[in-house]
Amino acid sequence: MVNYCVCAGCTNSCLTEHRVHHFPSRKSKAFRLWVRFVQVKRADFTAASVTVHSVICSAHFTPESYRQGDLLESQMGFRSKDHVRLIADAVPAVHLMVSSSKPKDPLETGAGGTGGPSATTASASRNALHRKLSLSRVKPELVSVGTQTERFERQSTPLPSPVQSEDESFPDVTDRFDLSWAPDKEMCSESSDEDNPEEPMQESLNDSNVADKFIVCLSELMCLFTVCSACTACGYQRFWQNQNMLHRNMPACNLLLSGAIHFSGCMATQTIRMLKLFGLQCISASTFFRHQRRYTIPTIVQTWQDQQRRIITELKEIGGGLILSGDCRSDSPGHCAKYGTYSLIEDRINKVLDLQLVQSSEVPNSTWCEIEGLKRSVRFLKDQGMQVSALITDRNRQVAKWVREELRPEGTSHFYDIWHVGKSLQKSIDAAAKEKDCEDLKLWKPAIVNHLYWTAASTPNGDPDVMEAKWQSMLNHVQDVHEHSYPSFPRCEHPPLEGEARDKQWLEPGTTVYRGSTAAIKLESLTSKKTLLKDIRQLSPDHQTFSLEAFHSLILHFAPKHTGFSFLGMYSRLLLAVLHFNENGDRDVSRTNSGEARYAVRYPRFRKGGWVVRPIKEKPSYEYASALMVSLREAYMRSPQSLQEDSNILSSAAPAPLSTHHKIAKDEAVGEYLQRHSRFKQ
Repeated sequence: MVNYCVCAGCTNSCLTEHRVHHFPSRKSKAFRLWVRFVQVKRADFTAASVTVHSVICSAHFTPESYRQGDLLESQMGFRSKDHVRLIADAVPAVHLMVSSSKPKDPLETGAGGTGGPSATTASASRNALHRKLSLSRVKPELVSVGTQTERFERQSTPLPSPVQSEDESFPDVTDRFDLSWAPDKEMCSESSDEDNPEEPMQESLNDSNVADKFIVCLSELMCLFTVCSACTACGYQRFWQNQNMLHRNMPACNLLLSGAIHFSGCMATQTIRMLKLFGLQCISASTFFRHQRRYTIPTIVQTWQDQQRRIITELKEIGGGLILSGDCRSDSPGHCAKYGTYSLIEDRINKVLDLQLVQSSEVPNSTWCEIEGLKRSVRFLKDQGMQVSALITDRNRQVAKWVREELRPEGTSHFYDIWHVGKSLQKSIDAAAKEKDCEDLKLWKPAIVNHLYWTAASTPNGDPDVMEAKWQSMLNHVQDVHEHSYPSFPRCEHPPLEGEARDKQWLEPGTTVYRGSTAAIKLESLTSKKTLLKDIRQLSPDHQTFSLEAFHSLILHFAPKHTGFSFLGMYSRLLLAVLHFNENGDRDVSRTNSGEARYAVRYPRFRKGGWVVRPIKEKPSYEYASALMVSLREAYMRSPQSLQEDSNILSSAAPAPLSTHHKIAKDEAVGEYLQRHSRFKQ
């Protein structure tokens, strides 16, 4: 349906290449002003005459009625004229005179009424840039193209904007310059709302910082000084842009800025908001997500696959079975996680060997993500011809059963990490120490936990009978009994404890008369449980999972738990964490100018006021991020289509988003919501 302007004597519509604007809300003050404007020429026009089809064309508005940033983007070819928006309180102010000439559209003029590139000029051939001007011109006219801007204050000779290539094309030809378009919902990695991934149009900031800072490549800037700046003889006109183009027509800075944001692990929406607040003209969030989906994610995945092949080759040269530490990390606290990440670190080289991302919809519930991730990793390693010699994990019962049934017959030894066992033991002792006549257990807790570590560390061959005997000897030791009835460990190995070495009260033997007997009985019941003794027989004597815990902490920088990510968005950020860890996992201790190692005193929360001394490591390296930037640029210049094909393959292999399992019409959902809440308004 064609909507014609309601103003008297005006027959403009979208067919006459004019922008038409619908009336604002009837509740706003602007609505009454719009009606009064029409009544000046049409006395019969009232508020009741306004319908959903009533419009006023752009010829009745001044250029100041439009957002200046939208005008500039339209003039430079980055936004179609149909998407130039009015300011919030815009009111028509131009009454047309009856004339045979076509009314001038303010959208074809620059901000403040100065001349700017028209739609026809924007689509002209680039060869027209080099036409000669009149001899009376003194200075060449310059213009910057290739960046997205929001406000325009000074303009120069009209120049054609770059021709839109298929590399930067939008899904609809009619909306090719619509910057509000958002990428496919499965790639909006920073949006937890999968049903509505579109973000609102960027609002222009009414601040003096806006539109006064631009990104300019040094090479392009220096080109301005290679030729004389003015020539009165020939009227030379120069074509200048702030950045070079990659392949066909991709602005280099736009693509590299998306890569820098992604490869550094920053949140795109926060980073772009910061840049706009600073007044730096940069890409929009929708452009970033499009670049992420098509180019940066395939670059990260390809880089990780190349590194993984090199690690496997290195391990095959070392020989022997793999010694792996494995554990799962959820993307959110509790048992309602969307993703489970299972990681394997090869302890001999301290590098992440494999990482699997499991979506909760692929398994019965989120608690099954760990066992599914382990199965996928083991399957991958077997396909590579790798044999798992030892696997160190926490005490997950699903994992223990699967390893016992599937891997142990193949020669894999399964060990438990001491820290996980000790953490559970500390909680049990803390709870018991709060009971009546058991306060002394709190004094013995550090020694008991240290004895657990010593039990495994002092048994390098991992003999389960010896480790169980050493652990059971602790019950005699705390009661000042140092001779034991265990053949594999008949007596304590410490020297006689006298003087300052004796800093705790011995627990009295478990009788019903002496104070402290309750504590000894309680301690025996805690430390002699069958499940605990069974786990102690599987303690790992040499290798632990502390490197894996450090890697999981590192993931918080690249994929914080307070943000929801798409599957590929999450996977790419996990791989960035892997690349960072593998490059910095074995940093040396920092040293002073004299060569002495540097240390720092820390007060961690788990110490509850206590302190620890930790060595200060050298500063981390980010060469992997620089290599990713180079790979992104080279891969795009070589073939953008290849990157997009890799992106399509990754998208097809990713599981469907959780929200696609059950869809409901928005009108129906809103209706049910209003119906449920209507009773509170009565």
